[in-house]
Amino acid sequence: MDNVITVFKERQRHKRLEFERRILIEISLKELTDNITEMFSPFFSDAILYKGDVENVCMDIAIEAYLLGAEYSKFSCRGESLEVVHKRCFKLEKALIDALFDYWLFWKTTDGLEDSLHLTCDVFVSSWWKAGCEKGIMRRRLRLQ
Repeated sequence: MDNVITVFKERQRHKRLEFERRILIEISLKELTDNITEMFSPFFSDAILYKGDVENVCMDIAIEAYLLGAEYSKFSCRGESLEVVHKRCFKLEKALIDALFDYWLFWKTTDGLEDSLHLTCDVFVSSWWKAGCEKGIMRRRLRLQ
């Protein structure tokens, strides 16, 4: 009789990766690129030399926010309101917003639009967090996780 010994951290990491794979199937790259173009079109100008790189970072941040929302949706299914769940991961979401804003400031010449850019980054990350949370709630209710 062979006993299989598994390490808890390894099993936990494997479960997390499987969850992320399943939840990422729901994202459309076309929807993601359209959202980036729609949200950040006033900030894309000839001054940005590496527009593709900025778009890639925006995609990465959006995917991270989506996964964060999907992960924290488990608290909503346990009875917490969406506002309480949102407050629960405020620091992580704020880190994503600040990272995106700092990256934009690195490539963009400042024209006095910093407040507007920061607000756009905030709305962009929050909308993808909310989309991930809603998708996670739906998957948990349907028991697809």
